[in-house]
Amino acid sequence: MSRRANAFMEENTAAGKPFFIQLSYYALHYPQNALASTWQAYENRLTGHSYREINRAAITEDLDTGVGMVMDQIEKLGISDHTYLIYMSDNGASGRGRGVLRGGKGSLWEGGIRVPLIIQGPGIEANSVCHERVVGFDLFPTLCELGGVSQPLPAGIEGGSITSLLSGGKGAVERPHEELVFHFPHYQSGDRPHSAIMLDDYKLIKLYETDKLHLFDLSKDMGEKNDLADRKPEVVAKLHDRLNAYLASVDAQMPQPNPNYDPSWPVGGRRGRNNRRRRNQN
Repeated sequence: MSRRANAFMEENTAAGKPFFIQLSYYALHYPQNALASTWQAYENRLTGHSYREINRAAITEDLDTGVGMVMDQIEKLGISDHTYLIYMSDNGASGRGRGVLRGGKGSLWEGGIRVPLIIQGPGIEANSVCHERVVGFDLFPTLCELGGVSQPLPAGIEGGSITSLLSGGKGAVERPHEELVFHFPHYQSGDRPHSAIMLDDYKLIKLYETDKLHLFDLSKDMGEKNDLADRKPEVVAKLHDRLNAYLASVDAQMPQPNPNYDPSWPVGGRRGRNNRRRRNQN
């Protein structure tokens, strides 16, 4: 993937054409595909570790090498003064309890949706840090602005440009909605249907199986360990109303009670997978 991206950059640079590349590396989904030489090096270093750990370590280095190839090509072609490189993850870690954040891939806890985002480009100071909250759909209007798109963006775009944050890390992202909403009305990877809304420092999570509402102040509790729902009912009510209003405005798919749910059935196996308290509405 990196070699093809480098060839594409070289071709368009030689032709004097601007370009956009999206590289969705799938390396860590298939750690067994690590290069044999990298795998052998980690087998020698990680004596006594499982093959799974060796595979993951090797493919992580291969991924790092691939990203490095792209970065080196940008420098080689002499286009770093007008090229932005954005590196981010699509979700949190697949495991639970590996750090300070709660949850992981497939969940709306911070361990599932708080991900790395690194941007390199003209006007961005090396090693600078920005603490403003951004989200994946902010990238579309951001890239349009950086690319000089003059036409109005399509109606209904939810994101806002983050270009004001790139120089100095300070500023504001203007979006049609002040709040950020995440919605996961499914069962996957052990997680159950739930939604989350963020506004200012607060984050509300709604669990649909029990209709339980949890409230956290992320400015003081990034690990989501101190539930404030009982102490701040007015904040819970405000965020819950805004969450419901947003989901209704976009006609969001909602989980529905499963009329065949039987609490005496086992949780595991095919029968257990079909025995959910709620089911997705098609």
